Amino acid sequence: MNTQKLNETLHLLDLFRNEKRFMLAYSGGKDSTLVSILFFRWLSMRGLTGKEVNVIHNDTQSELDILENWARDFMNQFCKAIEDSGNICQKLFSIPFQNFFVKTIILGYPAPSFAFRWCVNHLKIIPNKEMIKKLSDKKFILITGHREKESSTRASIIKNNSLTSCPLSEYSCNSSFFIKLDIKNGIKVMPIKDWTVNEVWEYLGTVKDFDLSGLYVLYNGNPEARYGCWHCTLVKIQKNIYNLPDNYYYLEALRIIYRAISDIEIFREKKEWGYSKLGPLNALGRGIMLKLFPIAEKYSGKRFYGLDEYKIENYSLRELFYEIDPNKADEILQKIKFRTRNNRFISIKTLREIKINEYMLDKIYEYIKRNIAYNILEIRGNYVEKLLNEI
Repeated sequence: MNTQKLNETLHLLDLFRNEKRFMLAYSGGKDSTLVSILFFRWLSMRGLTGKEVNVIHNDTQSELDILENWARDFMNQFCKAIEDSGNICQKLFSIPFQNFFVKTIILGYPAPSFAFRWCVNHLKIIPNKEMIKKLSDKKFILITGHREKESSTRASIIKNNSLTSCPLSEYSCNSSFFIKLDIKNGIKVMPIKDWTVNEVWEYLGTVKDFDLSGLYVLYNGNPEARYGCWHCTLVKIQKNIYNLPDNYYYLEALRIIYRAISDIEIFREKKEWGYSKLGPLNALGRGIMLKLFPIAEKYSGKRFYGLDEYKIENYSLRELFYEIDPNKADEILQKIKFRTRNNRFISIKTLREIKINEYMLDKIYEYIKRNIAYNILEIRGNYVEKLLNEI
């Protein structure tokens, strides 16, 4: 274990020993788990009590169940440890105003691309900012697990957003460990910025006072695996899926189909503005996705919890999309004020009754077979075909 890095991290945290309020950004991954444990150790080693600790988890309602279950388990362990040490701990969850299922079925959002990365803002950045703003009435320290060596993209973000001077007027400090935060009263710090992936795992391997078995199951021997929304189309291949049991491959199959449908003109409405003349998913595109969600659940044995946890007038999306009278569902959904350029609403009854013909299926397969992710998945089985055959 690199004791020099450990001591540097603890000394950096020492700058905040007189602060009262802390927020920890917790994703459920190895880095945020490490920085949370180091923060707890720092409080205990320094004998600090009476601190207010808020551990914030961004739940997009599109996480893999294995990640979300682990994240909630660790947060429970962490808060118990913090409270047992004489400090206050609160678990907070930032949730999208409109989750993936709302965006796709009700508003017709196509699969994200690097030209239209709607998911990053709507599912992650905005919910997190709103959560932190609610707690920004007084000074706080926001602690993250960002590391420069996590990826070239992360390194670039850190380089472009690191502070050029110490934000702590009463101290001298290495400003490169601090990153811009456009929320009042906050200071954002990256205590493990310089740690390597091997150093992260080496330290985690020494931890005995937290049960990290769920973390090791999640990574399954792949130390650099990275997890995100199961439907993410900003990556070519969901490599993390191949760390998991093969029933998760049906989620990768559904992601590939979503990408294909979004790229095919017959499944999109037309628009007159923007870089592309293809607008939201039309009734055909949304209807296919509506049919595919329960099919993917059946084959994978995994429940899309975003259909259950997101509610409108006390009805879950699952109830509105599949179970209650479609006229009642339409009445409820049309009460919602969605901020869109025009009315994108398509009745649930119409979507439930969509029929798919051979031409449409052939078109979907044509686009799917251009996707390298399909070529890799196909080696392991006919996961895409099983889903499409049941539409």
